[in-house]
Amino acid sequence: MSQPGLPGSQFPGEDAQSRRIKELERQVQQFSAANVLATAGIGVIPNGILVNGMMQFKRADSTLGVQVDPADGTFVAFNAAGTSPVARFGSLVETSPGAYGVEVLVGATWVQVGAQATTWATVSGKPTDFAPLVTSAVANATTAVNASEATHAGQSDGSQYGWTNNVGGTEYYAVYVGNNGGFKFGRNVSSILYKENVRAHSNDPAEILKLRPVLYDRKATYPPVLTADGLPAEGPQQMVPGRKNEYGLIAEQVAEHAPELISWFTGHIDSVRYELLAVKHQDVLLNHENRIRALEGRPPLDIPANPFPTVPAPGAPDSPPAPLPYTINE
Repeated sequence: MSQPGLPGSQFPGEDAQSRRIKELERQVQQFSAANVLATAGIGVIPNGILVNGMMQFKRADSTLGVQVDPADGTFVAFNAAGTSPVARFGSLVETSPGAYGVEVLVGATWVQVGAQATTWATVSGKPTDFAPLVTSAVANATTAVNASEATHAGQSDGSQYGWTNNVGGTEYYAVYVGNNGGFKFGRNVSSILYKENVRAHSNDPAEILKLRPVLYDRKATYPPVLTADGLPAEGPQQMVPGRKNEYGLIAEQVAEHAPELISWFTGHIDSVRYELLAVKHQDVLLNHENRIRALEGRPPLDIPANPFPTVPAPGAPDSPPAPLPYTINE
């Protein structure tokens, strides 16, 4: 049998094998990484690479996640099943074909991000109720003590709505303002539905007739001037002049003769309940009626022969302070 490498042998010798290995090494060195990329359709360019053909990236579950089109640089994201696009970055197709930007699938509608008109009605996921972070002292005066604008609320000027407008609805009524928390309003009611322990009460007509109507000028007031932060502002005080030649009664004199007609505020005489003045005058009218009946020889009306003692009005302190002095100029 011929030895390898000798004439007539079918096996190459060591020299031939060495030459073949060297040739293979040369060929491998010439078959560079650029040639491999070029074979795959990927070329090297300055500061990047150039890909010829669509690129797709699969998720761990083998579903299609992202697809990149090198022709126009568009990225397309797919749904969880990998079957339908849900977002597109680059060349727009669904919303504004030919333009570039971002479009996403919202429900069943494609929306171009940054180009849609957002209105309150189109905002999804908004709550049906919003808890206030800060209580408004103007809108909710009853809780103004807990608000940063409580000072402003306590000095608010009110509203012009009631100046000349007719009262709507089928019912209307007068209201009182209480000095409880929030200075709440309450209807001025008089039905027996709201009363108990009803007792007869009459006053001495002579005391009622001592009330003197007067003309007076109101004093000017100086409401505090505040900054936007509710702090005292620097500068001159704001003066609101009082009206001249007002007609009425002096509350301190009314307290002497008809204390039931007095309104008290913070422990001091404050005003006259003029709406009850006609009730007081009823005692005068009854007294005059019986005097006329006596002159005419008719039987008198059944009224108490002696007046009842006066009583303090609701809200009067147990030990009221001395009333302020007053002078009525003749």
